[in-house]
Amino acid sequence: MFTEKFFTTLLNLEDGWEVQSIETDFWKAEIYISISCRLKELVDDQTSELCNVYGHAPEREWRHLDTMQYKTFIKCQLTRIITSNGIVKTVQPNWASGYERYTFP
Repeated sequence: MFTEKFFTTLLNLEDGWEVQSIETDFWKAEIYISISCRLKELVDDQTSELCNVYGHAPEREWRHLDTMQYKTFIKCQLTRIITSNGIVKTVQPNWASGYERYTFP
């Protein structure tokens, strides 16, 4: 029904972030979009340092704007980076913030 490229464009994902899969539950009228980061290095927003990817946080789920009549949810394991000081940080993509349970349009 929907393609990964369609939602990658529609969600305006930053470079390196992409839609990995889409699951549709027609009975519940819900769409689940799985997003992942393909980069091996990311910039620390606080220090502007280019850091190596350390791993991923446990999967989280956010409620997004509806797609037509379908409730839309985003699932993602946010990427963690390690700074040159050895500090591990979770990267916040442009569509999520902190521990909010919804996405930004």
